[in-house]
Amino acid sequence: MPRLRLRHRAHPVELGRIRRRIGRWATQSGVPEDVTIDLQLAVGEAVANGVEHAYGTEGADDGTVEVEMEVRDGLPSAVVVRVADHGTWRPAPQSPGFRGRGLLMIDELAQRVQVLCSPGGTEVFFEIAYPA
Repeated sequence: MPRLRLRHRAHPVELGRIRRRIGRWATQSGVPEDVTIDLQLAVGEAVANGVEHAYGTEGADDGTVEVEMEVRDGLPSAVVVRVADHGTWRPAPQSPGFRGRGLLMIDELAQRVQVLCSPGGTEVFFEIAYPA
């Protein structure tokens, strides 16, 4: 199955579009429905972090987020994901209150989670495995 590649502006309205596109791609790729739901949630959290934190309020119209994913066949199979922005990493506040749980959620839903920060932006990598 071909790789899914999406590039959207870093704006909250894009989150629904991204989730719908992931759902269609996952169905066409034979990804089980429960895995698709976890995938949409985890990617949604990673994208939301880029939208909310990477660009700040002034740059939000100029920023973009990218999503790439592909199915890796095997035992188990997995959807391998990369979400990237080109903004600036902002460390989490010491007391996030009721917020700041996106990466924790991704950790619960996915495996091999990595967050790489550089002057060129932030990349979040993870995979969600499922029985073949």
